[in-house]
Amino acid sequence: MMEWLDERFSPGPLFGWLGLVFVLLIPLVWIRAKALRRRPTVRFSSVQGLKTLGVSWAARTRFVLPLLRTLAIAMLLIALARPQSGGAYRDLNEGIAVQMVLDVSGSMAEQDFVIDGRPARRLDAVKRVFRDFVLGGDSLRGREGDLIGMTTFAMYADTPCPLTLDHGILADLLDEAEIPGWVGGQQVRQHPEADHTALGDAIALATDDLRRAGEQAVAGVPGAESAKSRVMILLTDGANNPADIPGTSPPDPLEAAKVAATLGIKVYTIGAVGSPQGNRSGFGLFVQPRAQFDERVLQQIADLTGGKYFRATDTQSLLTIYDEIDRLERRRTGERTFHDNVYAAKIAMLAALGLLMAELVLVNTRYRTIP
Repeated sequence: MMEWLDERFSPGPLFGWLGLVFVLLIPLVWIRAKALRRRPTVRFSSVQGLKTLGVSWAARTRFVLPLLRTLAIAMLLIALARPQSGGAYRDLNEGIAVQMVLDVSGSMAEQDFVIDGRPARRLDAVKRVFRDFVLGGDSLRGREGDLIGMTTFAMYADTPCPLTLDHGILADLLDEAEIPGWVGGQQVRQHPEADHTALGDAIALATDDLRRAGEQAVAGVPGAESAKSRVMILLTDGANNPADIPGTSPPDPLEAAKVAATLGIKVYTIGAVGSPQGNRSGFGLFVQPRAQFDERVLQQIADLTGGKYFRATDTQSLLTIYDEIDRLERRRTGERTFHDNVYAAKIAMLAALGLLMAELVLVNTRYRTIP
């Protein structure tokens, strides 16, 4: 019985107090009705003649008035109990924090991926699949409820989008992500920053962002709850190639990965090397990719942090990789969810109004007493 009520109603604290009042009101309604029946209204010297008249049907059915009042109160309580509709069992996903680390070095301009049957830059293919990963599209379901941020790197690492639940803003910033020296998918100049791949810097920066989010989650900062579980998705097509700046020592990718592992951050690595079939020169000839791909380091980074390494050779394989990560990083909480049935609540309130109106009409017509 209680399970049946739980599935169809969702009362709040207010309902409990009103229910208590209702329990107290029921005896008062009937006691008052009984008291009214016993109260004399006209005095006679003798009632022997009246006794021969018998009892009218109106007198026999006078209990209808308190009954209508009782039913009206019951209907109002049903409306306040928030009738529920649906009740279907579904898996709810517990949110996590995901930092996307995206290589925007010059080699990401290689057109060895295919989008809609046409050669496309590695960066454009990655941006398209990552957008679907966040918002949903193709075979990807989207990451609603996750904190997702983006770190880009070439010569330097940057965080154009910190971890956020506003995935629309993230998608807009993803569209704006570009290779240094490129604007709107077109190269406007040769930029020196595009010739470097600061892989260690990128891992260190993304790890710090996830660390701070994790500390906020532990501290109970509103909106940071998802950061109790943190994941990094690192995509690159080259080897670690930081800028040679005097007086500085760029972090080593493996050392940065060890720090991430210490903080409980899992790193999934993706090597976007493309396929020669998608890489053509302006004369229709196949050309070799320029990037020096370091698959061993990416594998070690994933192993150190408990993640997994993937190799993407085309857009479809990239989509499959993100789909697998999507499935690996979802924790299900089997919960039964309901939605307030506003229509049922309205019907209950209208029924209460109708019962009160019926009582008002009857008490002033057929069941009217004098005085």
